[in-house]
Amino acid sequence: MKKQFKCVFFDWDLTLVRVLGDVSPEERLTALFQKEGLPYTLREVQDAIRRYQEDLQTGKIKRPSSPQTQRDISRYYQDILLRLNHNDRDWERVTYLYNAYAHLPQIPYEETIPVLQALQEKELKLGIISNHSRLIRPAVEKLLGGYISPEMVIISQELGVHKPAKTIYRAACARAQVAATDCVFVGNHLFVDAIGAVEEGEFGLGLWLDRLEGFGTMPELPAGMVRITSLWDVLTYV
Repeated sequence: MKKQFKCVFFDWDLTLVRVLGDVSPEERLTALFQKEGLPYTLREVQDAIRRYQEDLQTGKIKRPSSPQTQRDISRYYQDILLRLNHNDRDWERVTYLYNAYAHLPQIPYEETIPVLQALQEKELKLGIISNHSRLIRPAVEKLLGGYISPEMVIISQELGVHKPAKTIYRAACARAQVAATDCVFVGNHLFVDAIGAVEEGEFGLGLWLDRLEGFGTMPELPAGMVRITSLWDVLTYV
């Protein structure tokens, strides 16, 4: 028998929306730099990222493979600017870039609104847990305010804690006034979202949204987690 969940939380970026549409991470970073007065070309940014990744692989630098915290993302910008030979890469500059990312155009996936509507009709509580700047809140409210109330939008910078820390998941459940075991989390990052929500947040189910449909080696998922390839699949489990 399918468990009757009471609340569904979603990640934001690359789960409900994509910045600038279906573009590569290199194109997003180039757009961010250019918007903030750093006139680097896509080719220059691609080359800087390639050299950064080579330094990671060879152990020349040690950084998280998928930065999540404000500090780690700001440091990533610093590392890329270093490889672009940019003079102004102090902490104030890269922190500004971290916040400015929230001002890039946010475009919902085609299925986002219909899926949220369907979940709303099931009388499920809906929320967002995002590792993001607080400046993303107006965009969330503008795009999805009809489905997700402001108090159900949990933003890491506002709490001072990031996924996959258990604190942020617990704060979300407290905000929803729902037990963690009655909650589902949907996100595009296997370890931060699905595994983090279940193993750290003790959520009843973690749905890993794998839009690339298993590109590369498919990991064996722990108990309480399911791989999906579209937001439509969420309706199968709730």
